[in-house]
Amino acid sequence: MLDEVLRWVEDTEGPLPYAALALASGSEYVLPFLPGDTVTLFGAFLGVTTGRPLILIYVAINVGAILGSLVAYAFGRWIAGRPGAPVFESKRTRKAIALVQERFARHGAMYLAINRFLPALRAVFFVAAGMIRMPVWEVVLWGGLSALLWNALIVGVAWVVGDNWAALQALFERYTVAATALIVAVLLGFAARWAWRRGRGGRAAPPPDA
Repeated sequence: MLDEVLRWVEDTEGPLPYAALALASGSEYVLPFLPGDTVTLFGAFLGVTTGRPLILIYVAINVGAILGSLVAYAFGRWIAGRPGAPVFESKRTRKAIALVQERFARHGAMYLAINRFLPALRAVFFVAAGMIRMPVWEVVLWGGLSALLWNALIVGVAWVVGDNWAALQALFERYTVAATALIVAVLLGFAARWAWRRGRGGRAAPPPDA
């Protein structure tokens, strides 16, 4: 399959390969189960192996990331404008959404600035930004900055590693595993802290001495 894609990129003239990369880069914000980083990494790898300008590949994957994030942002605004939607039926779900909105209202810019470095949570951040109706220019600014930095890292590593796709993929797979483990550890820590505070608050006060 790799050889076929390489041949297609080599033989295809014009903007079509860059448009395909942009579409693939942005699709993970709409369909989070898609391997967006692998697509971006493969795009950088293609630039190194086929001689296509890396700057054009870099622009394409960043444009795709920004457009995809805006789709997720628009979805968040759509949800927030429909309080009667099925997602709000559960009391627990409403409380969780309210907590996310509160946290994002306070630290939304920071979350968007680091979103590209956190696998699996990227689209969620932009949905949350839409739900609190964060200004679009802030979404583009902080989300775009994150994409620029992350994709520069990917393109730079691809340029250094060269045409060794297996080594390049293994490197980023190790990063993904480490980052995911860190996220899980942090979430478990927050959950344990919440449970401990709730347990302390739920204890009955001792009766006064007679």
